[in-house]
Parts: sequence; structure tokens; C-alpha cells
Amino acid sequence: MPTPMDVFTGSNITVGIGTAGATQAATFTTIPEIAAFPGTGSTATVIEVVSFNTSYNRKLVGSKTNADVTLQLNWIPDNTIHQQLVTAFENGTRIQLKFSYFTDATKTAGSYVVYNGFISEKKIESDRDKVVNMTLNFACDGAAVAQGLLS
Repeated sequence: MPTPMDVFTGSNITVGIGTAGATQAATFTTIPEIAAFPGTGSTATVIEVVSFNTSYNRKLVGSKTNADVTLQLNWIPDNTIHQQLVTAFENGTRIQLKFSYFTDATKTAGSYVVYNGFISEKKIESDRDKVVNMTLNFACDGAAVAQGLLS
């Protein structure tokens, strides 16, 4: 029987890049220097159905969509993984990202979700005496490829 999870903080996350496909990639390369917690999730369209023979309308769940993910990095221009993300943006290449949320710093238990998609936006910004950030918008393409528990 699995051990129940504790509440966990946002500092124990990794994001990996892999090859896009119908199934989860066999290997993922960890993206270094994640600067902000990337939020993942989905939304369903709610359809309201008018019923003339009752006092209340019904609501049905329609199609679903995954929200775009903002990936903010402390930019390292000569890092091969950061360059792989830039190249994916420039070429319009479909990639797979795996978001792993761990319960603690040992990174032995937690949950994960894997999406296929495209880098649809790239922005590099900074200010005086601040780290240069590269912000990428990852547009999820379809449903999650895989999701589950890490142990």
C-alpha cells in the first residue's frame, strides 16, 4: 500500500524535455535553472441546457483544453538544454515536457504530468543588477500524454 503524501512546497520541482510522441518519451533531460513555479492544469467548457419542464437548468461538461504553461528560466545562453528550447521555438518543433512535483528535497516521491506541445513565445528580459530571465510559453497540444505518482 502506498504511503500517503505530505503537503509539499513549490521548490521541489523538475521539468524535463523529451521527444514528442503518442506515448511518454523514454528519456527526459532536466531543464536547469527553473526560476518560477510552472503551473499546469486544464479547463472544461460548461454548457447550460435549458429545461422548460423544470425550475432549474442543467449543466453539462463539454470539451476540455489544457492551459498553456509559462516556463521561466534563469537564462544561460550557452547551456545546451536552453538552446534546445530556443531551437524548438525557432523551428516550430513539437516537444514533450514532463513536470515532476516532488514532496520533499530527496525527490523520491510526488506526482508528474507529461504534455506534448510547442514553444509559442520566447521573451528575454532583465533589469539592472538582476538575473536575465528567459520566459517561454509552452502551448499544450491535446490531452496529457501521461500522469501519475512518482515513487
